[in-house]
Amino acid sequence: MIGGTVYLKYPEDLEIPENIIQQIQISHNFSESYIITEEKDWNSVSFYNAEKEIVIVLVLDKYDEGNDYLIVLAEFNRELYKYPNEEDLKVQLERIFQFSLNVFRTRDEVIAKLSNEVAHLKMKVYDLEKKFERAINSDHLKVKSRILFLLAMHDDLTFNEIKKQVKTSKRWLEGVLENLVKNKIVEYDSTNNTYFLNF
Repeated sequence: MIGGTVYLKYPEDLEIPENIIQQIQISHNFSESYIITEEKDWNSVSFYNAEKEIVIVLVLDKYDEGNDYLIVLAEFNRELYKYPNEEDLKVQLERIFQFSLNVFRTRDEVIAKLSNEVAHLKMKVYDLEKKFERAINSDHLKVKSRILFLLAMHDDLTFNEIKKQVKTSKRWLEGVLENLVKNKIVEYDSTNNTYFLNF
């Protein structure tokens, strides 16, 4: 935009409401700055180039984060100095637009994939915890097995925490734990008074 008028745009059918043009122009107030403009039906990030007296505007989707696109604006601002010819500048505008579109689309796909994987792993952890709980509460497991299941589910546990879930006498529990420590299957942290599995 130059002086409140759209000088060059891509794609050609892009519509920028007049009130938005004026708002962006006034917001920059002829000072070099990045401004994110978010309205009900509008989302953009813009930069004012004082030397060229031009505002570069990147129109975003509703939920895009303006800060993510500052690097794209900076790239196009550099192109202003390389391509003074309008047609050449338009070619570069299209190139940067398509490149950034591909980059952010790929980024969104990666984020979505990672989110799905995290959700899947959380479900697997939840399923394993439930299976462990069922095994611990089973009447068929020996005290030693219950202790190992408990310690596999938790980073560490105190004697009282183990005793709450392993129904046996204090003396028998102490004996089993002592034997597990002796055989280096379980370790005892005397500072925190906790037991944990020895990997």
